[in-house]
Amino acid sequence: NVSFRIRRGEIFGFLGSNGCGKTTTMKMLTGLLPPSGGEAFLFGRPVDAGDLTIRKKLGYMTQAFSLYSELSVEQNLQLYARLFRIPESKVNSSVQAMITRFDLEHVRNELPNSLPLGIKQRLSLAAAVVHEPQILILDEPTSGVDPVARDSFWELIIALSRRDKVTIFITTHFMNEAARCDRISMMHAGKSLACDTPARLVEERKAASLEDAFISYLLEAE
Repeated sequence: NVSFRIRRGEIFGFLGSNGCGKTTTMKMLTGLLPPSGGEAFLFGRPVDAGDLTIRKKLGYMTQAFSLYSELSVEQNLQLYARLFRIPESKVNSSVQAMITRFDLEHVRNELPNSLPLGIKQRLSLAAAVVHEPQILILDEPTSGVDPVARDSFWELIIALSRRDKVTIFITTHFMNEAARCDRISMMHAGKSLACDTPARLVEERKAASLEDAFISYLLEAE
């Protein structure tokens, strides 16, 4: 019971509580889980976990930190560059571009486990986009991050969307993050309750805030 379309270049958000189906839907789109029903398409083609052409156009950042703890920041980025088949002659320049863009120069030789969570998240984002994907899927990327680091992370996301024209699909349970998306789908119990711009969702419910609008949709769904 989830239906949505993400437009090229927009920031599209899934807003909902833990366990409502946000991560499950994302995993189906990346091919990590088979769809339990219906159809899913990426770039107009049915999702196929074995289609490497499509997978090279995707970047995916999970909730949990999933890079290699025994490799340095630079080595992790080099590994991901090679996994995504970046030509060997361009690996070092691609990695350096990520280190510079995501402000990792001062920790390039550090191991990930020694880094503060905010820097770990920037490293994860750098690894997810080192191959310049067209679609970036972010699963609650700022959970547990302090407000200052969260705002800095969102500036990076917005720059990827507006400057690099990367399509962003992000899940969150923070109202202020959902409000920064171009459009959002309000999720509850495996269903999409409504899908539109944050402003229109608030207007439709004649609510004082996005939070009040979401509560109104939840109460109607019960």
